[in-house]
Amino acid sequence: METELDDRIALMDQGSFLGLRALGHQPVFLATWTYDRPVDLEALRRVNDNLCHTLAGRLVERSPLPGGRHRWVAVDRAPNLVVEATPRPRDQVFGWTSEFGDRGTDPEHGPGWRIGVLSLTDGGSAVALAIPHTLGDGLCVLQAITDAVEGRVRRPAYPKRRARRRSRLLWADLAAFVRDLPAVLRAVVAGMRVARAQAAPKASGKAPIVPAAAAPMASEPTSGTFRVPVACVRVNQADWDAAAADRGGTSNTLVSAIAARLGERFERTGADGMVTLAVPVSVRVDGDTRANALDGATIRIDPMGVVDDLTGLRAATKAALVAVAEQSHNLTAALPLTPLMPATVVRRSEAIAMGASALPVGCSNYGDLPAAVVRIDGRDSSDFWVRLIEPGQGPADLDRIGGQLYVLSGRALGNVFLSIVARPVGGGLDDDELHRHVAATLAEFGLSPTAVTR
Repeated sequence: METELDDRIALMDQGSFLGLRALGHQPVFLATWTYDRPVDLEALRRVNDNLCHTLAGRLVERSPLPGGRHRWVAVDRAPNLVVEATPRPRDQVFGWTSEFGDRGTDPEHGPGWRIGVLSLTDGGSAVALAIPHTLGDGLCVLQAITDAVEGRVRRPAYPKRRARRRSRLLWADLAAFVRDLPAVLRAVVAGMRVARAQAAPKASGKAPIVPAAAAPMASEPTSGTFRVPVACVRVNQADWDAAAADRGGTSNTLVSAIAARLGERFERTGADGMVTLAVPVSVRVDGDTRANALDGATIRIDPMGVVDDLTGLRAATKAALVAVAEQSHNLTAALPLTPLMPATVVRRSEAIAMGASALPVGCSNYGDLPAAVVRIDGRDSSDFWVRLIEPGQGPADLDRIGGQLYVLSGRALGNVFLSIVARPVGGGLDDDELHRHVAATLAEFGLSPTAVTR
């Protein structure tokens, strides 16, 4: 007898969705491919259609029961390709992708993703893909791109939107709620334990200075679209690996070292001078249908000691990964409370969820990307990078969580790409200054960018 498909979204995915609705913003995965030739539009349309059959090809359908688990439903169809009518110079690709990302996606109402194409005045072209975090963490989206390029079906056979009677869903969700009630009660206890741990003062930490109403600095517009300063650079992969090996580290630890040095530059340190790295850890397994299969490791490191020697950071990373299992137990136990969280509580807990009291430096590393990822139209692109954007997030939102510094990295086409977003509390930083900080940090490790995008 066939097992009935469980189309309820994972609790972490529901938390991501509720966070978006409560805050009005969340990270969006924004990938860019550039070419020295026109893109193959027919091949790109096939990939766009194929995304319907990957884990990207689904949307959230709300439970009719307040506090119930939401469900996945299949997308009705692929969104149309956005083919820009007017070519632009190559040096405007980055600005175009920012505008494209601002056009919006929605994990409930759609479109779940957007793909845009821009012709360049030099005969080349650019492609951009935007997809919200609720529909997939970085590795989930990269897998979806790979599956779409290779024509692989991975998404379960979810029903279409509004294909089921609300009364039937209501009774099913009510029965599930009663069945899950013991876990919810245990989650209350676990949640109190986690809250106490988060609220406990740390002698080695330094609380962020968050103004009640920080006025925007001269570098930030007081009207129009606000964007966090960002730097996107590429470094030759062979040079990168040599720099890591010379210091007793790996490619991954060198990414963390760069993040730690940037943390010191932007004064995101504790009273003891240590930087706290917040590192997402994938827990995705074969056959996993979760959009967000993530845990998190916290690594505290002296940023002054990583320039010449990565062995200490390497050991600290291993220890943090070992500690993830114990940390995860407490957080997982509290997850059944997620569907019951009202929007006001989600908004109030944002700074705690972001670990703002520790002034963390986010550090995410995709590692070696599958070869198919850089072949969005069937052939290798000339360049590729990924960055995270967060449309709808404003200066006051960032001030409330103690500012932001996030380093994202991956390896593709013989390069290591680094995408860094940064904004101190109160602002006062622009793209050019951030690029100078990134270049100076790379120089500390004997590295220089082979490409800079702005």
